[in-house]
Amino acid sequence: MASREFVECLTEVYRGEQLGEVAFEGMLVAAEGPEQRYLLGTLLQLETEAKAMLRPLLVRCGLPLRNDPEAAAGGAQAAEQWNALPWVERFQLLRDIVNTTYLPRYRELGTLVSPEEDAETARVARFMGDHEASLIVMSDRVIAGEPDPAAPVAALLHFPLPRPE
Repeated sequence: MASREFVECLTEVYRGEQLGEVAFEGMLVAAEGPEQRYLLGTLLQLETEAKAMLRPLLVRCGLPLRNDPEAAAGGAQAAEQWNALPWVERFQLLRDIVNTTYLPRYRELGTLVSPEEDAETARVARFMGDHEASLIVMSDRVIAGEPDPAAPVAALLHFPLPRPE
């Protein structure tokens, strides 16, 4: 049986994925060219796949699978704010927000269940921290102007998008 702390953290992480999915989908509207569309589409795919990975845990904990309207509104607001910034500044802001707000909570989820207790839940919970950390690495690569900045995120996907030619 999952602890109260795990259930609360899982709920927050799922809401974060919902917010991220709406935000990255909204950012796609302002994408300029195939590389930007690929990068933002890869981020959208990461959030979508992460939500799908969390759903079995939500069901086992008796939590709803529906999207939270507040998370969606927060994602839409974030996309609007980020789309108003130059490309590199969007990722400076994303890196800072993930590093200070999301990564600590997502990493915490992985500490609230032990592999001995439930190996699959522990694997998914730890993946959520790794997935969030990949956003920081990708952001740093965008900021540094490195080629294929989406590679660290794409490497985590079960269904990666095709890279533009």
